[in-house]
Order: sequence, then structure tokens, then C-alpha cells
Amino acid sequence: MGLPTSGTISANMINDEVPGRSATANAPLSGTSSTPQAGSLVKLYQTATPPVNQVAPHAYSEFYGRSFVSTTSYSSSSMGVFNQACAFNGSNPCCTQTYYHNGSGTLPTAGDTCYSDAAATTPLLDGYYNINAATGTGNRLYIRLSGGNTGVVESGYPQYC
Repeated sequence: MGLPTSGTISANMINDEVPGRSATANAPLSGTSSTPQAGSLVKLYQTATPPVNQVAPHAYSEFYGRSFVSTTSYSSSSMGVFNQACAFNGSNPCCTQTYYHNGSGTLPTAGDTCYSDAAATTPLLDGYYNINAATGTGNRLYIRLSGGNTGVVESGYPQYC
């Protein structure tokens, strides 16, 4: 859901946003040293989107608008042109890469955004990606990303070739 971008923000709200924690976890803001301690709110939010700055001093206002993106991993080929994802000879370049998407299914579908990292900070480049290990004709599944290297799966995908 994400934290509010302005207004009132509390330690309970910040705790509750961290996956696997509750509002009653009562983590300290950063600990007693200038380096955030393990388990502190600042340290927990080093992987948030966007991350909280890890340099002291710290304030609750640093957490405005922060969230944790939920992604699902999937296996894929590297990015290529159509004839690489769907070679005429029925071969399949899959699945040497692990990528991540923000959709609710096992594999990315139209409108999902695909990333090279689980934290969803680096969208995949535009192109074609094979997303299953099948070979032959009519059973190789691929997606097309377009939209200026934003990682978004184009409408009508995935498709079989």
C-alpha cells in the first residue's frame, strides 16, 4: 500500500509497512550509533522503494511515500528480437535468466512490469523474452515489452509461437 506522502506518520505505520512485521514490533528509528543498526526502521527501509537514506541524522519524515514492492520471480530468456524468442526452427533460447514482475500470476501478463531485480528498481529493456522451456511450434510462450524501456508487458501478451 505504501506510506502517506504527507501528513501524520507514526512508528506504528512505518513498522506495519515492512513485510512480515506488525505495527506493534516497536523497532527503534536507527539505533544509538551513526550507522543504522540491524532491525532499526532505517535499516529495514534500505530496500524500500525508494530506499531511506542510511546516513544520520534521521527523522520520521524520511519515510514519506516509501513502500515495499512485491515481486514474483520467473525464468526467461535474455532480451532479443522476435526471431530469437520464436526461432523458425522451433528451438527455444529459454530460460537462462531470473527476472521479476509485479503481477499477481506466476508469469508476467499484459500490463505487468518486469524487472531485473527483486526490489523492482531496474525495469527490463524493450524487446522479446521467451518465458517457458517448450520447444517446437505453437507451444513456446513469449512476451513483448515496450513503452520506452519501462519494463511493461504489451497488451495481448503472452503469446505462443
